[in-house]
Amino acid sequence: MSPVTVIPSEAVDPRAARARSPLAGVSAAIALAAVVVGVVLSFAVAWWLGPPVAILVAAGGWFLGVGPRLRAAEERVAAMLGPTRPADPRAEARLLNLVEGLAPGAGLARPPVLMIDDAAPNALAFGRDARRGCIVATTGLIATLDRMQLEAVVADLLVSLRDGLTATPTVALAFRPRRAPVGAAPGAADGAAVTLTRYPPALADALRLLGAAGPAAPPGAAAVLGPMWLAPPGDASGLAARIEDLEGR
Repeated sequence: MSPVTVIPSEAVDPRAARARSPLAGVSAAIALAAVVVGVVLSFAVAWWLGPPVAILVAAGGWFLGVGPRLRAAEERVAAMLGPTRPADPRAEARLLNLVEGLAPGAGLARPPVLMIDDAAPNALAFGRDARRGCIVATTGLIATLDRMQLEAVVADLLVSLRDGLTATPTVALAFRPRRAPVGAAPGAADGAAVTLTRYPPALADALRLLGAAGPAAPPGAAAVLGPMWLAPPGDASGLAARIEDLEGR
């Protein structure tokens, strides 16, 4: 495994990610409703009544409507994955060791690792931020990749959590669970991931193997999760472009 070195974030502006999030739209709608109520009361009843009522409306909308759904965002995404289980310390020791070894180099605490018992080799990360993030892999991923290729995939997933690439799609699915989330483009973490492992060919080889399998996702996972997979199902051309970019490094 590569020596542990903290690699700075390079790919994502968190302010831009928040602006794309549906949470920004929901918050704006609540604020607008509160302002309208406040203005109406100020003119129709008493000028001093509008501001406190507007504050109550905004707070109520947030804590009763937005807060519960936001707090359950990770749980909602996990449910969309279908049957999962925690990674087994024995059966998946190779994967867990890589996560534990690479996480400090990415500046993260080790995130939870979930497994999907399915032959389709793929993986994804989700979470509103690194502290709440989670890594998911299929048993087919472990069976398909060697140690260096698996290390490259783990690095890609960790960078996605660290750089906030998972935040927008995770929040989007909490509010719009039937619509495919729009977030960072697939492969946005590739460049930083190979900086972490210092070996671009391993990630290129891993993606090539995932592409040879479809690429595909477990049939039990919701189709709306497609853009979040390391190798989005059906996106062979996008995967080929990422491989070509990695081979040019």
